[in-house]
Amino acid sequence: MKLIKTKEEYLDENYLELHYDEIDDETVGVLERLRSALKYIEGTLDEKKLTVPIADMFYFETVDRKTFGYTRDTCIEVKETLQGIIDEYTDAGFVRISKSSIVNLYKIKKLQGDLNMRTLIYLRNDECLVMNRGYRAEFYKALNKLQGKKRSK
Repeated sequence: MKLIKTKEEYLDENYLELHYDEIDDETVGVLERLRSALKYIEGTLDEKKLTVPIADMFYFETVDRKTFGYTRDTCIEVKETLQGIIDEYTDAGFVRISKSSIVNLYKIKKLQGDLNMRTLIYLRNDECLVMNRGYRAEFYKALNKLQGKKRSK
């Protein structure tokens, strides 16, 4: 399969187009990944309802039994629980990093260890999240799956 990217200025919206003779396993895999990335989540901001592409979400956290989702520059309150978001959007790159937070693996800029055996997660919007030790194995398993590698033990 080959990928052709073309920059077109003045588009109202980005789009993807698939040309095929026959849908093989590789094509099915690509389509499955795209479907999860093109999902949306609903939330509220200042009592107004918003629909946000799940791919725009950087992370979710629960505070005082309320769940909030963060984009590059916006915070919305969502009705879903963290577990519900994990169940629905794992294929879109979301993984739990603490009891009260999940992160989008596609939005990570870098990882850094700290003195307490925790991992600091720096996001592309320059925020920093803390991953607790108990979630490391699950996190790296998801990260390696995303990268298509197996972590050697």
